[in-house]
Amino acid sequence: MSNAVRDSRVCVPQLPLRHVPRPRLLAELDNAGDRPLTLLSAGPGAGKTVLLTDWVRRGGARVAWLTPTAADTEPRRFWRLLESALRDADGAGSDPSAATPLAVGEDLMQALFRRVPAPEAGLVVVIDDAHLLAHPDILAGLDSLIRGCQPGLRVILAARSDPLLPLHRYRLAGQMHELRAADLAMTSAEIAEVLSVHGVTLAARDFSILAARTEGWAAGVQLSAMRMEGTEYPADFVSELALDPGSIGEYLVNEVLRHQPEPQRRLLIETSFLPEVTGSLADAVTGMTGCGDMLTGLARENAFVIPLDAAQDRYRYHELFAEILRYLLLRHKRQAIRILHERAATWFEGSGDLGNALYWAGQAGNRHHVARLLARGGFAHAFVHRQDLSGLGLRDLLPLLPPAGSGAVRAAEFALASSVIETVFADADSAPGLLKRLPALKSDDAPPDPELLVTCDLLELRLGQKAHDGWAVDAAANRLLGRSGDDPVPPRPGLRAAVLLAQAISHLWHGRHDDVGMLLDQALAEARGDEMAALELEVLGMVAFVESYWSRTHHAEDAARRAQALLRHKNLAVPPALELAAALRSLVSGDLGGRMRSVQRILLPDVVGSDPGLAVALALGQASALMTRGEVNEARAMLQEAGRRIPPLLAVMRDVMLADLDTSLGRPHAALKLLRNYRGSEFAILTAMPSARAHLALSDLRSAQDCVRAVLTTPSTQTGRFQLVEAMLCEAEIAQRSDDPVRALETLIRALEIGQGEIVLPFLNMKDVFRALLTRHPIVAGQWPAPQPRIAADSAAGPPAVNPRDLPEPLTQRELTILRFLTTSMSTSEIADELCLSVNTVKTHLAAIYRKLPASRRREAVLRARELELI
Repeated sequence: MSNAVRDSRVCVPQLPLRHVPRPRLLAELDNAGDRPLTLLSAGPGAGKTVLLTDWVRRGGARVAWLTPTAADTEPRRFWRLLESALRDADGAGSDPSAATPLAVGEDLMQALFRRVPAPEAGLVVVIDDAHLLAHPDILAGLDSLIRGCQPGLRVILAARSDPLLPLHRYRLAGQMHELRAADLAMTSAEIAEVLSVHGVTLAARDFSILAARTEGWAAGVQLSAMRMEGTEYPADFVSELALDPGSIGEYLVNEVLRHQPEPQRRLLIETSFLPEVTGSLADAVTGMTGCGDMLTGLARENAFVIPLDAAQDRYRYHELFAEILRYLLLRHKRQAIRILHERAATWFEGSGDLGNALYWAGQAGNRHHVARLLARGGFAHAFVHRQDLSGLGLRDLLPLLPPAGSGAVRAAEFALASSVIETVFADADSAPGLLKRLPALKSDDAPPDPELLVTCDLLELRLGQKAHDGWAVDAAANRLLGRSGDDPVPPRPGLRAAVLLAQAISHLWHGRHDDVGMLLDQALAEARGDEMAALELEVLGMVAFVESYWSRTHHAEDAARRAQALLRHKNLAVPPALELAAALRSLVSGDLGGRMRSVQRILLPDVVGSDPGLAVALALGQASALMTRGEVNEARAMLQEAGRRIPPLLAVMRDVMLADLDTSLGRPHAALKLLRNYRGSEFAILTAMPSARAHLALSDLRSAQDCVRAVLTTPSTQTGRFQLVEAMLCEAEIAQRSDDPVRALETLIRALEIGQGEIVLPFLNMKDVFRALLTRHPIVAGQWPAPQPRIAADSAAGPPAVNPRDLPEPLTQRELTILRFLTTSMSTSEIADELCLSVNTVKTHLAAIYRKLPASRRREAVLRARELELI
């Protein structure tokens, strides 16, 4: 019996203490048994060796394991090592008598082929550290083993980088199964199990941070768990960067960075501050050449450089690796950091990415560069791309003073840049003052500069948005869109779409609804034409919100479906307007839980171009939710905190909600006093229904009837089906109180027809009022809407909605007014009396309505109008 020490190169390693099995990966190895090659390719510490060790020790297959060293990469040494592993698999161990005898003219490779067992016996050859094998003869021999279709033979290669084998051929032939870094990354459940076996418990937030930093890298997770084990406050180590013995930093430096040549180390360290890097960007930042090839090589070697696209033009560094690299940059090249940042800013500017150029110029602290960028396209870029400028430290650059002796143009750049920074941090109170100072920026003696004029106009538009000054927004928008007769604006992708969207929103909040739809349609067309997916999504979100506000459910759902399609195919954030639209539709349909979920999901980004009115609209939605839950004091406080300077339409909506609160609390006089300010204004129609409810609380049926009649007979783009249903239900209550149950029932039936089961909330609020009447008429009671959860817009069935603006000949305001009367039981002569028109005039309008819809009679016209959501 031999007492020789077994060669560790041909021994299956031992599993580490407290090993955590990974069943999903073990199953993948099992399922890949019908292919001659399995490749595990990932960087150091990915868990390749441990996974294969676990798999080999669990299974019953005959395994020849070899871990070659650098000295074993010469062909004859390698094949002898493989032969030794084969003997070990046969149980012969290191017995020299078991060596493969060579026939005359036979080489070692051919002799090894004779060792392949019969198919029923099976043999697995595992080669760890296969990335070391680069000799053509060894690679040719392995290729012969893999493609030789030897029954019963399976080869498993574990490598830090892809071996120089024809992997593409194996893929095409279906001969290879691959496990790469992304497959080997630990899942959240596996990370939790590793922490558990080390006795470490983390809060959910700390666990998420650990998972994000390690990105599931097995060695990173294991080293973190070992470092936290036994400590009183393990969360303190979650975000810690350490380079001491046993730390992740030490592992990465020793296993990855130290093995790289000097140019690669310099590339990695000097570009570590960039979240993404390309070859040309790295060339510009480092001053070297050939960085693209170096990045490609590093990614191929799995050196924690991760490609971000199929063409491998863009890369990022593993989060933990990047932290180590940034630490080394700060420690060894602190004086060069500003220069590196400035080089990055210059490269981004040359590439047309003014957002990143502005960011890195600010990081470099270069006031002159920042001023030029902000004045010459940087602010426009931020406006179009919704960039957050508040976090760039721009305020620290104030005051931006031009260098001594600067000309008029340079001085104008610095003045504009200062105004841009002030505008970024302005609010509704300070914006009006800044607006008054804007004309001075255009009064210098320098000749007109188109780029500077665009920035100045955008400043006026943005300040108009913040000050809720609709006229300022319109004046600036008209110049930017070329409507004012001034010189044409230099083309910039997305600028027209963003300006049109801002103007549409401004008109909406100021109650100028006649052209909101048209402006949104134009903005959508411009965004699509410029291929600006993020702007297109934002416009669709606002379309969905506007259509929801007008109670045109089908059109809102259609816009939401198109928005969801964009979200599925693009990596974009959900715009707040889209969530507000969903909340509004849920409210109207009586799905109060769905409304609350939509409101809670809304995040309002503080970016250039964001609509300040949406923050007020969100506050009103939150107050409405509180009112629904009966938390009236909290709701009132939130409504009163909305502020003095809010858009006019939202101010009306806030006062309507406050008036309804007063009425519900038994203070109808206070409600009427609050709403009295809107008499005779363009928003009077919106206060009619809360005024009617207050009058009913005072039993003043005549005044309530006057308010209801105003809603039913006044053509207004500010009201939709929701208000119409509310008015009809109120009219039914007035009829019921007037002891006219027949008219009350007829009005309820018409309200149900107009609501079409889509408008539910008013019926929920009024059910108790009509309980006795509904009890006597069970058929009508059976049609009474019930709250129902809304189906997600992107999964709703049905064809796209028809836009009433797409009618060949749109209805006039007078025709829309008469169309509303067709839903009532009033005759033609009664309609004429109500509108103080002759019967013949009404008939003329009716003929025009029938022709435009088209329809042949009254009921058909009503059905067609409901389909188009005109009523």
